[in-house]
Amino acid sequence: MSNGKNYSSEIKKKIKECIEKGTGFEYGKSGRYLSHRVKLSIEEIELELKEAKDLVFTNKKEINGEIRYTLYFVYGKRSGRVYVITFRDKIRVITAFPLGRRTLRKYFRKRFIKERELLKT
Repeated sequence: MSNGKNYSSEIKKKIKECIEKGTGFEYGKSGRYLSHRVKLSIEEIELELKEAKDLVFTNKKEINGEIRYTLYFVYGKRSGRVYVITFRDKIRVITAFPLGRRTLRKYFRKRFIKERELLKT
């Protein structure tokens, strides 16, 4: 599951570097499917990943020699989104899915423990 460390600052730097190089985005699933799933257009998905202003937590995993980042965007107590990305020639969005109220509550209890402690201080 999660190793507890937040990689949000690292991912923001990597995305910024890729954007400055001029590399774009590619998708692991069809863009139409992803945009329907998270109820955003492809342009809005790319803009959200570029800005990363609602990014709360980022997890890092190595799967089959590839480093994948799971980005958790939280917009309030009731809604959020998860993107799984990796870096190749372009930023590859592997998948995306919405988060509901119950899932967010569970994640804040188990996964985002460090973030919650920082918010209290």
